[in-house]
Amino acid sequence: MPTATSDEFINFQPWAVPADRDVGHDPRSAYVERFWLSTLGPSATWIIRRLADHLDHEPDGFSINVNELAHSIGLSNAKGAESPFGKALHRCTMFNLIRPSNSGYDVKRRIPDLTTRQLDRMHERLRRDHDEWVQRTWTTDAMAVEHQLVAAGIDRRAAIIAAESATTPTSS
Repeated sequence: MPTATSDEFINFQPWAVPADRDVGHDPRSAYVERFWLSTLGPSATWIIRRLADHLDHEPDGFSINVNELAHSIGLSNAKGAESPFGKALHRCTMFNLIRPSNSGYDVKRRIPDLTTRQLDRMHERLRRDHDEWVQRTWTTDAMAVEHQLVAAGIDRRAAIIAAESATTPTSS
């Protein structure tokens, strides 16, 4: 796995996924915040969100100073892979949201639904919330709404937020 300390740079590029398998949730979505956060952890969640922001501006990939990335989410990278940032980055690979490549890391642009195993490990109330979420959103494809908004000229980030809001159940 690529590692970097001090002022080294790491390359991140989009993970190539066939169009028919490019499903899931934007890393900045309410679904990821509400349901992936307790599984992935807050630091790793911030990493995938930050990478998504960068890929919005540089869709073919980008190179970033590791310390700047770590500090931008309030983490240290002083001990490399053993640092809080290194451990959070490793969690992203453990959950298959990023993967090492010859040139750095490939980053998934869409985060999948949680697996049954992950849901089974959640607090009961959060599992019930997830079940309600699925029941209310199964007929509405947030990604389709997002694509329609972008096609209509809406900024991609605003389209993502609007699509998630339109397909997100309200809290009870």
